[in-house]
Amino acid sequence: MKKVKIIVNIKKPGAQKNRKLAEQALHENGFEISQKPDFIIALGGDGTLLNTANSYGKKGIPILGVNIGGLGFLTNVTFSELPGTLVEIKENKFKIEKRMVINARFDRNEFCALNDFTISTRVPGRVVEFSAVINNEYVCRFIADGIIVSTPTGSTAYSLATGGPIMLPDTEAIILTPIAPHTLSVRPIVLPATSKVQIQVGRKGSAVLVADGQRCKFIRRKHTIKFGKADYHVRLIKPLHTTFFTTLREKMQWGGREDA
Repeated sequence: MKKVKIIVNIKKPGAQKNRKLAEQALHENGFEISQKPDFIIALGGDGTLLNTANSYGKKGIPILGVNIGGLGFLTNVTFSELPGTLVEIKENKFKIEKRMVINARFDRNEFCALNDFTISTRVPGRVVEFSAVINNEYVCRFIADGIIVSTPTGSTAYSLATGGPIMLPDTEAIILTPIAPHTLSVRPIVLPATSKVQIQVGRKGSAVLVADGQRCKFIRRKHTIKFGKADYHVRLIKPLHTTFFTTLREKMQWGGREDA
C-alpha cells in the first residue's frame, strides 16, 4: 500500500490547499502519488466518496474517505486525522470493509449504486404509480411520491429519512422504502441480497431514476427497472478505532439518554 491517488471535490472551500497538504502528508510518510494506486483518498464529503466508488469500486481499489465537507457519515476520517491515519496505514493498522453494491438495468442501461437508487416523480406535487415484483412474484401496486432501493450502507441516508430501517453496513440485504405512499399499509421491507426486484412505472405520473443522488435517467411510463446485487463490493479503508455505532451516535445523534 505505497501508491496513492487523490480525488478531491474542487467545489469544497480550500480544496486545492487541502490537496497540497494531503500530498505533503503522503510524501512525509513515504507514499507515492500514482495513477495506478494501491488505494485512493477521496477528499471531500460523502458525495465525493460515492462518486469515487462509482468510478473505481469495480476495480477493487480500496478507498479512504477523508471529510472536508459537512456530515461525513461515510467519510468519517476528518482532515486533521489524515496524517495519523496514514501512519496507521503504513503500519498496516487498519481494516477494509466490503460494502454491497446494487445495480439497476432497463432499456440497455445499467447503473450501480453504493448507497441507493431512487425512483421519484419528475413533477413536484404529483404522484407516480408503481408495481413491484420480487423474485418473479407480483407483490403489489401502489401510488407514492417515489420508492428507494437501498443497500445497508445507504440505510442511513435517504431511506432512513423516509422511515426505513438502520442496518449494519456489513449486512447483505436490499431495502425497499416507499416515499410518501398513499396507502398506509405500504411499508418498508428488507429482502435477502439475492432477491431480484422489478419496479414498473405505471400510467399515472412520470418518473426519474437517480443513482446515489448523482446520476439520473428519465423513466417512461410502463417501463420496468430490474434491481439486484452487483457482482462486486466497494472496499472502504477504516481506522481500527472507528465503529458503526460510534459514527451513528456522533453523526446522527442516535441513541437514548446517557443518564437514563
